[in-house]
Amino acid sequence: MAAATLFKKKDEAEKEAKRDARLEKRVKSISDYFAQVMASPESKIPSGLLRKAEGIIIMRQFKAGLGIGVKGGGGIAMARDGKTGEWSAPAFLKAGEASIGLQIGGQVLDSVFLLMNEDGMNMLAQTQFRVGVDAAATAGPHGAEAEARYTGETPILVYSDIGGLYAGASFEGGFLVPDNKANAAYYNDEAILMREILFQNKVEKTVEARELIELIEQHSKK
Repeated sequence: MAAATLFKKKDEAEKEAKRDARLEKRVKSISDYFAQVMASPESKIPSGLLRKAEGIIIMRQFKAGLGIGVKGGGGIAMARDGKTGEWSAPAFLKAGEASIGLQIGGQVLDSVFLLMNEDGMNMLAQTQFRVGVDAAATAGPHGAEAEARYTGETPILVYSDIGGLYAGASFEGGFLVPDNKANAAYYNDEAILMREILFQNKVEKTVEARELIELIEQHSKK
């Protein structure tokens, strides 16, 4: 084995060892939640719409008391390469000081956002954006006819494990921002920007990221 190859493997191993274990668990938690959504017929995202998605945001958020919004929470965003069809590495996001997502009596629920067109994807290039404000969002359709019913006009389709409770509803949530601190720690690069992760292929996909991508691809083919 060439010395250059050995050095590269050693460098990759050192980066894996330095990575914040809490962030690894966060990606694993996000993967688990996505699997949970896809396991239920009431919340499952139709494979045809998952294949058409140009981007995805998966949020796991803190729950608050009655009438109180959430001041925290985190998730990831990924973008699909328009030429190769491959998913990017995940970039971390965090919720701002306003409630975001689906709420019942102040309880903030975890959500999957499918970004279906350029309007939806343009949000990811901003330093701060609001789902349902910077791009319209509505509850995603379910069932065998879902792909046929989707007209392609709504930039963001929202799914969660509460299934059809919000069918047809529109959403307006608090703002999301790149979690630069988490991205820097996860990829061992203090200068890395979210757009470089999503659109410029500047980072290597981690083990957890590859597992999440494989999970999304599996459900896209079903």
